[in-house]
Amino acid sequence: MSAIGIAHQLKALKRTSKLRAVHTNNDMPERAGEEKMTPTAEKGQETKRVQRTVFDLAAFDDVKLIKDVPVPSRPESLESALATVGTKERLLEIIHKGMVSDATSAAWDDISGFKIVGDDGEAGEDYSGKFADEEKGKLINAAVLSLAKMNGYDKSLTKEKKGELKEKAKKFLRDNPAMIEGMQG
Repeated sequence: MSAIGIAHQLKALKRTSKLRAVHTNNDMPERAGEEKMTPTAEKGQETKRVQRTVFDLAAFDDVKLIKDVPVPSRPESLESALATVGTKERLLEIIHKGMVSDATSAAWDDISGFKIVGDDGEAGEDYSGKFADEEKGKLINAAVLSLAKMNGYDKSLTKEKKGELKEKAKKFLRDNPAMIEGMQG
């Protein structure tokens, strides 16, 4: 398949719902492992969807699991929040966890200050490159995998051979301006 043909396929994939970002009910993109808020049919109570992947020993493969957990309603006052959680210490702990979560979420959204992790696992120099957003990253990864599969990529191959085929596909994408343009559109 030609580079232009693959670029057209990628544009078609981009328009499908398969590669669009999933949004929570507050229109924030869902990150890996994050929960999604949904109202339940019973009593209009909101639930939070929790997702995790486990390795199932019987199936001997990864299994994606989801669970809808009812969430408590928002307290109307500090007194009702204290009554819900029980103790002042527990309320302060919950508030602190929320503040930490808010600060880490804001840091995750701002690319400045991130450092590149070296081969030793330690933080190195500041990241100053140009990056793809989540949607484009998924599109690029799908293109790399599709190209690698066209060249013989299969789950049964060794890790080294799979890496080699993916690197070959990445090089093909980087060296073809029509492919890059198709993914950027």
